[in-house]
Amino acid sequence: MNAENVKSTEQLQQKLNDHCNSLAQLGYLNGCVLVASEGRIILSKGYGMASFEHDVPNTPQTIFRIGSITKQFTAAAIVIMHELKLLNVEDPISMYLPSYPNGDKITIHHLLTHTSGIPNYTSLEDFVPKMRLVSSTEDIIARFADKPLLFEPGEKFDYSNSGYVLLTAIIEQISGRTYEDYIHHAISKPLGMINTGYDNAKKILKNRASGYEVWGDVVNAEFLEMTIPSGAGGMYSTIEDLYIWGLSLHSQRQISEKAYGSMTTPFKDTYGYGLFIYEEDIMGSLRKVIGHGGGINGFLTEMRHYKNEDLTIIVLSNLVTTQVGHISQQLARIAFGEEMKLPLSHTPIQLDFNQYTDLVGSYEVEGEPGSSFIITQEQEKFYLTQNKWFKFELCPYSAQVGELLFFLNGMEGKITYSETGSRAELTAELFGGVKKAVKSVNL
Repeated sequence: MNAENVKSTEQLQQKLNDHCNSLAQLGYLNGCVLVASEGRIILSKGYGMASFEHDVPNTPQTIFRIGSITKQFTAAAIVIMHELKLLNVEDPISMYLPSYPNGDKITIHHLLTHTSGIPNYTSLEDFVPKMRLVSSTEDIIARFADKPLLFEPGEKFDYSNSGYVLLTAIIEQISGRTYEDYIHHAISKPLGMINTGYDNAKKILKNRASGYEVWGDVVNAEFLEMTIPSGAGGMYSTIEDLYIWGLSLHSQRQISEKAYGSMTTPFKDTYGYGLFIYEEDIMGSLRKVIGHGGGINGFLTEMRHYKNEDLTIIVLSNLVTTQVGHISQQLARIAFGEEMKLPLSHTPIQLDFNQYTDLVGSYEVEGEPGSSFIITQEQEKFYLTQNKWFKFELCPYSAQVGELLFFLNGMEGKITYSETGSRAELTAELFGGVKKAVKSVNL
């Protein structure tokens, strides 16, 4: 690199780091970030805490559970087996799992592309009650095997973790190894990914991050028995190991160009094999993106590769209020030369809570029957909850006649409370979307 390129890279690194530091200071980023362009790592850094309890900071070597980023490893394992002629992706799964219902019309390809019609086991009513139970692959399959298909295989896309559990079972049956062992020997070990593997609670992992949620304050995430995510979401890694994997995948070091084409060609909607393939409009240009996000108790992750520009963004977080997809896009925009404005920092104001008792109550979300936002008051604070998913402290920063504005403590977003006549409603700007809700019940 000549001096001009070095200076340009250093300037970009500074811009990316400044942006991440600003987000971290606002409480919007807790985790690790890697940005690489044309084979060079520009930024690789940790922000916030790997352990709030022990004051251990995140570093590039911090290990995170990666959730559904696991799916691209599962898909790659299947593709490798296809190339070795151990299976064919067009085979019906009855060839490998003869007792599975409708296995004669569901193919491996359907499982890979989420077009099998098999219901998603993590959305079933008994998933949370059974979340702590040690489960074999067969146990997990039994949870959804008797459920009717949602549609005929190949008819449409419907994201289903169940398909990737069945792929795990196929990998284990053909290889004669556990999923963990096969991924290690076929992918991780050959690439030197020494900080990547399949997680379990008993394993001692140096530099392992603890997972956190927000329930008023930052709290430890609910325990999840790691036999349950299987090849749909059970792996761990670091930003640097995932970058090694991305380099190998997109340069076809372990799989052929034809196999790579299969993984990165959308079948239905924008999904290939373990990867989403879509376009983002950045600075007036459509940019092809290949990637996947992940979410698992206490962790949110995003790994994306801008194919034509050879730009890779990886964001791993151990605090589920970090909006990893939104941050990844912001960092990509900075890398492409766009000036990004930081979220506004608001100063909370004091309220006379006796004047705002009507704020407390249940608000029915428009377009989501049976789903409500709940606002409660505890001492001198208001909190927003929804279906036991989160509990955010609402911090008032503007009070006008008929309207209150709140920011969320530690979460990027805005809540607007407004009154028009006898109608009270909320507008919630959360998780990259906007929802409206009308008050229905006082608490």
